Amino acid sequence: MADAITVRIFGVPVVCSEGVADLWRNVANQAQGQLARRFGERVVVEYYDLMSPEMDRFPEVLAQISSGAQVPLVYVNGELLSQGGKVSVPAIAKHISNLLERAI
Repeated sequence: MADAITVRIFGVPVVCSEGVADLWRNVANQAQGQLARRFGERVVVEYYDLMSPEMDRFPEVLAQISSGAQVPLVYVNGELLSQGGKVSVPAIAKHISNLLERAI
């Protein structure tokens, strides 16, 4: 099997009346489940908190945030697919399908 397609979702915890909620991490977990059902092990979903020390590994993401990009940022195999608004699993799945078709 070829290398898995990597979906990376970058977000931040959200402050709400009940405290701090890690909504984007929850969304990433839901996306992982949906994409795994459709693509199996061919897709891996990773979530990164923009405030975490791990972000040093992603200077291109930090540069985009500094330039005004909105969370969440969604990358598929290193390519920015979307920013701001919502995480669209159908859009991610369509992009993955296109990548897999080109790989055949």
